[in-house]
Amino acid sequence: MRKIGLFLVLAVLVLALSGCCSCNRADWPKAPVLGHMSIPQKKIYLENVQENLRVFRLTAGELAVHQRMTPEEAQKPCAGQGFRCEVLKYIELYAMPIINDTEALENVETRLEVAKVNLLSAYVFEETGQDNRARKLLKLFKKHYKNDASIQNAVVDPAEMGFSRLAEGAATLEAKLFTP
Repeated sequence: MRKIGLFLVLAVLVLALSGCCSCNRADWPKAPVLGHMSIPQKKIYLENVQENLRVFRLTAGELAVHQRMTPEEAQKPCAGQGFRCEVLKYIELYAMPIINDTEALENVETRLEVAKVNLLSAYVFEETGQDNRARKLLKLFKKHYKNDASIQNAVVDPAEMGFSRLAEGAATLEAKLFTP
């Protein structure tokens, strides 16, 4: 009986230390099937995903400012956890399918946009405290584009992305994620 009690206490501690809440994947919708989409449809899809990722970044920034302005004793113990779950859900359901879509990766009309979605997704993860996921996406970005000068040197809108070239954005994120 003592062992069971000790086990339960240990289990509760592990759950408490690993984070207040976890994301319930049971109610997630199915990811869209991109295989039937034409390239023009994928371009529209990519634009929508990029716009939503930008909104997630803005929201993460606003939440961080609000949290800094709120006294610690007034903050909820799981503050922001629901938002983190929504970020995870969105990226896994909508960004990852296009990031891993072979046709979109290889097509000259969509390759740059896929790279932007990949890097934006990594930034959103980093800005919501999901650094391990951000590292994985940054590694995927490097794997796909490290030898592609046209992607690395692509000029992007700094107002939308937070940097002017994808290589600059990747280097900045890498510095945030891999330096102590």
